[in-house]
Amino acid sequence: MKTVLRQVFLENVGLKVLALALATTLVVVKREDQTTVVTANVRVRVVHPEDRVLISPPVDKVAVTIEGKYSALRDFDVDSLPALDINLSGYEEEQVTFEPEMFKVPPSLQVRVVRPAAMLVRFEPKTRKVVDVVAALEGEPQTGYRVTQVVVDPPTVTLTGAASVVGRIESVKTEPISLVGRNQTTGLSVSLAAPPAYAGYVERGRRHVVTVTIEEKRGTRVVAGRPVEVRNVPDAVYGFEVSPATVDITLHGPVRLLDALDASTLTAWVDATGVNPRRKQLHTRVVRFDAPEGLTASELKPDKVTLLQLDPPPDAAPPPADAGDAGAPE
Repeated sequence: MKTVLRQVFLENVGLKVLALALATTLVVVKREDQTTVVTANVRVRVVHPEDRVLISPPVDKVAVTIEGKYSALRDFDVDSLPALDINLSGYEEEQVTFEPEMFKVPPSLQVRVVRPAAMLVRFEPKTRKVVDVVAALEGEPQTGYRVTQVVVDPPTVTLTGAASVVGRIESVKTEPISLVGRNQTTGLSVSLAAPPAYAGYVERGRRHVVTVTIEEKRGTRVVAGRPVEVRNVPDAVYGFEVSPATVDITLHGPVRLLDALDASTLTAWVDATGVNPRRKQLHTRVVRFDAPEGLTASELKPDKVTLLQLDPPPDAAPPPADAGDAGAPE
């Protein structure tokens, strides 16, 4: 059996090899002559006048379908297609059509399809405008603190672009500036937020210094009905009746201190220096108050009180014989 098979394969072996070679050649020739297609991406570069702004979306690349024989396409580098330059100077039509003839390919090849087939063209005059720069502050300072002033330097920037866009812009913002946890004045160098579509900054890349002044929150607190104490009472005076006996104290200062204040510790006072113990009369005195550290007393109501000298009890010792008679000026 093996011998028979061997004879079948080896009989006329030369003719069989020649037939195989001819068949292979026919397949290769057939393939080389076959028409086929490839697709390539081509960059599009648009040039337009400096005094106008293209406000329709530009096409930055197109897909072109190229047809030709396999042999020609095999030798063609689709990545070598040059960019398509579109000059819109003086162009007044509403669209640019991408014709197959615009693309440079060897004579043996043809551009059959271009996608997209066209680009819309809409222009606006270009204009400039100086607008304010606004600091984009985010978050809140540390509890008990507040922002009292924000200064941007330089305070303006020049916008350029489509007239309809630039014309409606009154200010632009900086990049976000976080205030979270801050408790003191700070200065930061920041860039601007991205300009709107069809507009840009003349001073490209310029940074702005934003100074944020942060201070403690200040407030006012009224403490009502605090007693009036009499100080520097002469030795010969038994005591005084104060009228009115209490005053209202208005304090001003940091909210932190006002909130922590223990109102029960506050006492107003008057000075009884110079009172003549032998002359029982009414004495008017200015009310005084020693404000806690960090606070100020902006108002006392009333700001004056009357002192009436009290009679000593029956068993009290008489006043000293050398006590003055003239008394002190009221």
